[in-house]
Amino acid sequence: MVEATVGGIVDFTTTIFVLSTMLSMGLELTIGQLMDSLRKRRLMAKSLVLNLVAVPLLAYLLVRILPMEAGYTAGFLLIAMAPGAPFGPKLAEISESDIAFASGLMTVLGFVSVVTIPLTVALLMPGDVAADPLGIAWLVFAVQLAPLVVGLVIDIRSPLLASRLYPPIQRLSNFSFAFLIVLLLVVYIDEMVLLVGTGALLVSVVLVGAALLLGYSMGGPAQDTREVLATTTAARNAAIALFIATTSFTDPNVLTVVLAFSFIGVVASGLIAGVWRQRVPR
Repeated sequence: MVEATVGGIVDFTTTIFVLSTMLSMGLELTIGQLMDSLRKRRLMAKSLVLNLVAVPLLAYLLVRILPMEAGYTAGFLLIAMAPGAPFGPKLAEISESDIAFASGLMTVLGFVSVVTIPLTVALLMPGDVAADPLGIAWLVFAVQLAPLVVGLVIDIRSPLLASRLYPPIQRLSNFSFAFLIVLLLVVYIDEMVLLVGTGALLVSVVLVGAALLLGYSMGGPAQDTREVLATTTAARNAAIALFIATTSFTDPNVLTVVLAFSFIGVVASGLIAGVWRQRVPR
């Protein structure tokens, strides 16, 4: 009974976090930012290939080279398959990079991931892992794409209303995220400790490092866009990955690895964004 109650709280908090995060993204983004990002066609194409193809394939190769228990493998692949970090614009703000491109890229990835996440799950998830690609597609549509579109529509039709709604919804996103992290740490602290020696932390560090390097090298000639692509690619979309892990998988190891990877990705990206902030002004 207690476990069921705790599980329900985790599911509810995760849902609130994802819905408020995606809605706030839609309310904040302007059509101008989205169009400016789309006009950078070559850079956008490379960004999509890196986030949607290269990172999931690299994750798949890593788990083939360094095999792990099925639940750890599923969690690692799941977070690798989830592009479009909601933290992208915030990381760009920290590094004083191209915030408009970060917002546009995050939105484009949010749209296309409705198709790519279930597709990569079907193609790359090991056969011994129970996963429902169609069910995951519906989840991604319902909790990621739908609120994002609602936010965009509100912003287009009534910018004043969007500006009024954004602050409280953004605060709800921040508070629910903080509460969720604390809750997950309390509930899964024993499982987190057990990750040591499983290989899950090692492959997470390797993938985050590779994503940073690849993003920086493929981010075009401008320093601003290099930094954005590096941090956005490395952080991944913890929001949707946590939601899928809590609602579509019964093995707690899946959620544990998603949580661990999210910490590593966000912390590493945040630290390097802080380093870039200290660069000599151009």
